[in-house]
Amino acid sequence: MSEHSSYEDYASKNVNYYQGINNTLLGMVPSNVKQVLDIGCGEGNLGAAIKTETSAYVAGVELFSSAAEIAATRLDEVIVGNIENVDPSDLAFTRNQFDAIMFGDVLEHLINPAYVLKKVKTLLSNNGCVLASIPNVGHITIIESLLAGLWTYTDAGLLDKTHYRFFTRREIVMLFESSGYVVENLMIIPFSNPRYDQMIEALEAVNQKFQISTDHFKTEASAYQYVIKAKPI
Repeated sequence: MSEHSSYEDYASKNVNYYQGINNTLLGMVPSNVKQVLDIGCGEGNLGAAIKTETSAYVAGVELFSSAAEIAATRLDEVIVGNIENVDPSDLAFTRNQFDAIMFGDVLEHLINPAYVLKKVKTLLSNNGCVLASIPNVGHITIIESLLAGLWTYTDAGLLDKTHYRFFTRREIVMLFESSGYVVENLMIIPFSNPRYDQMIEALEAVNQKFQISTDHFKTEASAYQYVIKAKPI
């Protein structure tokens, strides 16, 4: 990031729920997958990239019909529906069908993400995994806003007005563990600039002075998003 990069610029360029591809998430997809389910597939760009990279069969579930219509031209199968309101047995998928189930910027939009993670486990193959990207509410921009007395929702980004749930790194791990998974890999997509770096250093000193846990503060405060690979226990 350049010194003059703003958080707002970063968010507007990097958050597009229907058209975007999270390359870090894409890179976590095992090369040997045969069947993939993309929940909240948007217009199908991520799933199409998975098909190109792996030649896998990719199905999608999408809440919004306009996005699903476009996704249907790119994926092998697309179902229009709310994953929170349907039972896996009603999705015309078979038990243990998928080698990977994707949640690209989806879990934070759900009312009960733990419930969804639990119920899709039956669709995973014996060595299948869940891959997810989740924004970090512990990012320095959120801390800065709180220090200014603000919690202002936006059209995109960490405080997207359609987010129901908010997560830090530890809360993400707790979400998956409480849903019957073990987190095998947790990667960071960072965003910072010189000003934010100085703020993080100053807050680290505050943490030390008041004996607040500082084991991962610098890393977590610069993490804009986490990308997770988890498998059922």
